[in-house]
Amino acid sequence: MTDIDKRLLIDTVTIQKTTGEKDGWGKEVFESPVTLKTVRFDRQYRVQGTKNNRKESKPSTLFVYPKYCPIILDKTFENAIINDGERDYRVTSVVPISYPHKQKVFCYEVECI
Repeated sequence: MTDIDKRLLIDTVTIQKTTGEKDGWGKEVFESPVTLKTVRFDRQYRVQGTKNNRKESKPSTLFVYPKYCPIILDKTFENAIINDGERDYRVTSVVPISYPHKQKVFCYEVECI
């Protein structure tokens, strides 16, 4: 697998992991936000239908390369909140991509909506 050029990693986002607890109103409690620099965030925005039968969605993917952004992402980051400075996204899954023939992680694909 070839390395990614750092100049392509132009995004900076914050991520807040859930603590698993609820506050007095029944809302999820989040940890303090962690800033992830030198990542790639592919944003999408889809609209299906027209007028009254309209559905909007924003399925997006965050690519985190541990070589440039030293963080370990695992299943505990599911349901976390990602903020890119404009919108909030909810993490649906974290997919670690490994080097072939090694147990070292090349990148994490964080799928969110």
